[in-house]
Amino acid sequence: MEFEKGLYVPPMEWNDTMPMMNWLSTGKQVTWILRDRNTGAENAENHWNFTVGDVVKIRIFNDPETIHPMNHPVHIHGQRFLVTEIDGVANPNLVWKDTAIVPVGTTVDFLLDVTNPGDWMMHCHISEHLQAGMMLQFHVDE
Repeated sequence: MEFEKGLYVPPMEWNDTMPMMNWLSTGKQVTWILRDRNTGAENAENHWNFTVGDVVKIRIFNDPETIHPMNHPVHIHGQRFLVTEIDGVANPNLVWKDTAIVPVGTTVDFLLDVTNPGDWMMHCHISEHLQAGMMLQFHVDE
């Protein structure tokens, strides 16, 4: 997944047709990456700094050209955000969230409302992906 500083996503049921790929894609064999296109920083190398009151646009692209493409539920601790666009189409139903699905091959724009000072984390809410490094930390000054 790549990002730069919605629409309704239908519910989904896990339909696993790749058992061998799932068996092989553990944290020991696969590294899930959150890459900042502007800096090239990946996962915990990202160092975002905000100030309370900032409103930040975060664009996330879920690259379909990976070894094991799948949807990712992206979770942001300590703050709230709106999903403003999916693939460039305005979201007509703006609702505050702390987690949103980013489907394969899709670009999702978040508008982060920075309100809580401290150190916080953004990560994929699939625990195996978090364990494999798909996370970053950001700091919020008062």
